[in-house]
Amino acid sequence: MDAQKGTIIAIAMAAFLFVAVSLSVGGYLISFTKREFKERFVNKKILIILFSVLGINLPVVIVGFLLEFVIKPASNASVIAVIVIAFVLTVGVGVYIFLFLQTIAIGIDEKEIAFLGERILIRKITRVERNDKTNQLIIHYTEGSRSKKKTRFSLASQAGQFMVNNVALLNQEIMTFVSDREQAADSKPSTAAETPSSAPTKAEKD
Repeated sequence: MDAQKGTIIAIAMAAFLFVAVSLSVGGYLISFTKREFKERFVNKKILIILFSVLGINLPVVIVGFLLEFVIKPASNASVIAVIVIAFVLTVGVGVYIFLFLQTIAIGIDEKEIAFLGERILIRKITRVERNDKTNQLIIHYTEGSRSKKKTRFSLASQAGQFMVNNVALLNQEIMTFVSDREQAADSKPSTAAETPSSAPTKAEKD
C-alpha cells in the first residue's frame, strides 16, 4: 500500500511539474509577444523543440495514470519508467530555459532588454565586450546597488548576431574584451610613480 501511495505521489508530482513548466513558458511567451519593442528576436526553432518535448510529455503523464489506475500491471517497473521519462523531459526543458534563456526570445525598448520573464535595465549596463577567443558578446551590468553581473551571447548564434546589430539601442559601443586580471593590472599605479627617489638631488646637497 505504501508503495502504491508513493507511485501515485510521484505521478502527481510529474503531472504538476509538467503543468507548471508549460504554463510558465506559455505565459511568459504570451506576455512577451503582446509587448511593443523597438527590435525583437524570437527563435521559433527552439520554441518548437521546447513545446514538442512538453507535448510528448503530456501523453507520457496520461499513460502513467492509466497504468496505475486502469491497467494496473503486475509489476510497477513500467509505471516507474513512465514517471522517470516524464520527469526527465520536463526537467530538461526547465534546465534549458534556466541556462539559455537569452537564446529563446529578446526584445529591446527604450528602457530594457527583455527576455521570457527576465530583463536587463539599459541604464544598468556598464559595458559591452566582444571576446574573439570564446566567440562571445558579453554584456556587463549591475543588479541592485553593487551586484555585478554579465550575460553572454554566442556570436555564432542568431541571438548573438541580433545583439551585435542592435547594440546602439543599448547606448553602448562594442569594446575589445579585457580580462579581470588585466583590468586589475592596468588600475595599479606604476612602482616608479608610487616610490619617491631616496637619493638627494643637487639642490638638496647645496
